[in-house]
Amino acid sequence: MKKVKILTFAVLGLLFFSGCDDFLGDNLDPNQELEENLVPSDLLPTSITYTSSGYYNIAINMCQYSQQIASYFQPGSDTQEEIQIAGGWSFIYLQALPDLKTMEEIAIAQNSTSYQGIAKVLQATNLGLATDQWGDVPAADATTGEDDFTPNFESQENVYAFINTLLDDAITLLQQEDTSGLTVGEDDLIYNGDLSKWVKTAYFLKAKYALHTTKIDQAAAVSEVLAAAQNAFESNNDDYQLVYNTRNFNPWYAGVVLPNATGNASVLVSDQIISQMNGTQFPFNSIDQDPRLPFITTIGSDETEYLGALNGAAGVHAFGTTDDDPNIGATTDFGAMNFYSSQTAPIILGSYAELKFMQSEALFLQNGGGTNTMGTTAAAYTAYLTGIQANMDKLGVTGAERDAYLADTSVAVGADNLTLALIMREKNIATFLNPESFVDLRRYNFNPDVFAGLALPYNHNEILGGQWVRRAQYPSTEQTRNGAEVEKVIKGIGEGVWWDRN
Repeated sequence: MKKVKILTFAVLGLLFFSGCDDFLGDNLDPNQELEENLVPSDLLPTSITYTSSGYYNIAINMCQYSQQIASYFQPGSDTQEEIQIAGGWSFIYLQALPDLKTMEEIAIAQNSTSYQGIAKVLQATNLGLATDQWGDVPAADATTGEDDFTPNFESQENVYAFINTLLDDAITLLQQEDTSGLTVGEDDLIYNGDLSKWVKTAYFLKAKYALHTTKIDQAAAVSEVLAAAQNAFESNNDDYQLVYNTRNFNPWYAGVVLPNATGNASVLVSDQIISQMNGTQFPFNSIDQDPRLPFITTIGSDETEYLGALNGAAGVHAFGTTDDDPNIGATTDFGAMNFYSSQTAPIILGSYAELKFMQSEALFLQNGGGTNTMGTTAAAYTAYLTGIQANMDKLGVTGAERDAYLADTSVAVGADNLTLALIMREKNIATFLNPESFVDLRRYNFNPDVFAGLALPYNHNEILGGQWVRRAQYPSTEQTRNGAEVEKVIKGIGEGVWWDRN
């Protein structure tokens, strides 16, 4: 008889989400249960929660590399020191993937194609999250458990192929009639049992991972993006996200807002993204600033100007040059009422807005566009504008402010004047606190022509010799437990992953 661990710890100090009969109901021991007594709905909520927690744990680190957020301390992750993200690795490989493997096995035994399909989408999500940060990682053999505690690390190229297989299989399974008698419902904390949205998510992920390979084969990547995108999200209502509540706080609130407010500072919003929105890097013509600024960050009641922290400067916005010009502290911080960092904020794993910017970029490249070219097709330009509108609507920007922004001639440039820099600026804003922001920087080699104002941080890690960081390092726990396999694939943090070719 096999015992399965269902909940090994509280998620951010809280045990259960509301709904789903207080998450799991009364049918389980809160710590262990025999596998033969389980049904897939017992494992789906925890699998989703672990996936979201891993996503946050990786984002708070990698978004310092991508200069969306900055550290209060120096040296920190934002000076591009080596980071191992042991928590993210643990959530993926010790929590989410084992639960998903068990859920899939039970679903197969009970002939539930619905739960099998959802399991495969979530497996692909976790493996994609892992391989994009670390490169070569365990994949097909990642959840063999007692049969093999030292799984092989597969090449990222093979991991990507495996991810695509998972997603193709998921699409097939989710579109079949489920004759098991099991119904996905409240246990699905993302879509509440709407399988059609899981299918759209699988296509979204296929498009996303295809776009990552533009350095490998741009034409093929673009073609795959556009083909998959046709079947992916159709509106903000399809977004792939876990929404938190007042019993189970969003991890940005629990892990950043509350500590910052009690003197245990960690991170704050970076000047790099603030300067993209306050008119510094992209001057506006008829508006003062991007209306999304007060939705993503908070400034003090006595402040009037949004000033982000310079990466590597330990919470400082600008350096003084004379006694009369002192250092200026950053005014932006994560607020308890901001869209991404309130108690009830979602962790967004994928969005309609992101999809539209992926489409816009793919169409721009397909039309011969490059880092220093201007002009594209009407379809690429429409996708760009649609992505902006979708993101503003999601954040809650008023219709009047949204329309004024979309009408500003710095934004409404027309198809003949569209640039990659404009597309990537808007995508960077729409993927705030998303590890995808670091993927995009690597895909375009940290080019300031694409990412305006981008520069190495102050007090940059000397080991990198003036070059950009390009990956996380494997956790020391993995190097200890599975050292022989790690030794075969370990690389310096300045070396690109498979798809990140200079």
